[in-house]
Amino acid sequence: MGQQSPNNTSKKQTKAEKTARMAATRERVAAAREQERKAAKRRSAIIFGASGVAVLALVAGLTAVVMSSSDDKKSNGDSVVADVKSKDAKTNIQGVTSWTAAQGHISKPQQITYKQTPPVGGEHDPAWQTCGIYNAPIDNRNGVHSLEHGTVWITYRPGLPADQLDLLKTKVKGKTYMMLTPYDGLETPLTATAWGHQLKLDSATDPRLDQFITQYKEGKDTPEPGSPCTGGVGKPSE
Repeated sequence: MGQQSPNNTSKKQTKAEKTARMAATRERVAAAREQERKAAKRRSAIIFGASGVAVLALVAGLTAVVMSSSDDKKSNGDSVVADVKSKDAKTNIQGVTSWTAAQGHISKPQQITYKQTPPVGGEHDPAWQTCGIYNAPIDNRNGVHSLEHGTVWITYRPGLPADQLDLLKTKVKGKTYMMLTPYDGLETPLTATAWGHQLKLDSATDPRLDQFITQYKEGKDTPEPGSPCTGGVGKPSE
């Protein structure tokens, strides 16, 4: 076989060098692209992390606002002050005082503070008090829920004369949406209360008591008319 000419050898070397240069270029381009990909990934991670921090800060801020708003309803610790405001209301019964009362359920162990005695409305327990006659005081928070359903709650000072108590019982026994309980700390011997309305009385024979029951039992200001006054907490004595 004949020997290759110097020109052919030179051409082959040039082609090999060109191929090597192209391969090197491809490697450099691939390396540069890989570096850019990694840099982009790092930038995304930084942006995502910063966004996450911003979101967490926003959530924390909103949580603080909500908690602060909730705290506004608290007086001491876990004691919520019932939201009840006085109002002027037309009535033909002398001595009736009226309020506008908020609704809402507050579960135990959170306590509820009522400014009226007995309470006339406001936040209360999720369970209502079964209507009827009780020989011992009931929990305010359950009694208020019964008021929300249209009940008239008659309260009396412990030690009320027997004839007075017997007369009160005749107004409650066997009646729907009526409740009778003793109550410590009353300003007068007895008090009739409906949702947002109250009448303080010195005697069970006062005709205004029957007028109050007629006007306010399941009255127009009842927040939840038709809701039950049976099947709640407590067992009436009569």
